[in-house]
Amino acid sequence: MSALASTHLALLASLCAAGCKPSAHTPADARAPLDASSATDGGASARILEAFFGLDDALPVMANLLCMGASGMDGMPVTFSRRIGVDAPDVAAFRVTTRSGAAITPRCATLRPALGPSKRHTVLLIGDFGDDPADPPARVEVVGSVPLMNGGDAQGLSIDRVTPLSRGPELRIAYRYAPTELAGTSCPATTRQIVQVTWAGGVRASTGAELGDEARTRTRITLSTGTIVTPIALADLGDNDNYTQLCLDTDDPAESVSIEAGVAIDPRGDANPATTIAVTTDPEAVR
Repeated sequence: MSALASTHLALLASLCAAGCKPSAHTPADARAPLDASSATDGGASARILEAFFGLDDALPVMANLLCMGASGMDGMPVTFSRRIGVDAPDVAAFRVTTRSGAAITPRCATLRPALGPSKRHTVLLIGDFGDDPADPPARVEVVGSVPLMNGGDAQGLSIDRVTPLSRGPELRIAYRYAPTELAGTSCPATTRQIVQVTWAGGVRASTGAELGDEARTRTRITLSTGTIVTPIALADLGDNDNYTQLCLDTDDPAESVSIEAGVAIDPRGDANPATTIAVTTDPEAVR
């Protein structure tokens, strides 16, 4: 088995079975689309940050252990700006529309494996979401209730931009924490600050192994003083999710993260482009 195939299976093996139902194809105008502003968000901004077309007709037979009938189907991680409050959202709450206008209900939806209290931003949708390049997915909507943590609901959110199949993963969220705020972190004892980044989808090194020293040395963090540093270590590895912790030995607040192109690949093997994101405090953290 190739390193890439092993990586692909490892990512799938870490997920647990989610509620399943057959995909439903209906005309795009069967139901009026919801306006994103109609979402109830508990007083905090809630948005879909990215819908990432990760796999097209490429889930292996092993995926049937996660979602009956998933073999040969598509995988699409959808990342939200707020944390989702249920591990396996109702699949009927999501609708994917292809470029031709076909409206599709996913077969399964799950947050696994990213279930840690500081995570929970990404829902993995499994189904048949069109085909690249003839008729790829073009829109994702939340048409039913998807409860958010700390109050509110994602119902009504939508995104009209689906990341193409051939594009690699980019950074979508970056929060800074004191080490004591991330229970169980494997950052070294000398760590004074952790920046946790959220990728658009699960990532590995180009070899198929975990992100390692090459990724660390090709990551740059700009501090509030203007100084640019490299993490002393990477953490939160080996769990096959789309989160990575960058361990810093400084108290000066991190303000942005930049990662060079080609540091990580998604399950299809597409490499990340150069990616930069601002670092903020976690608006949902209990401090």
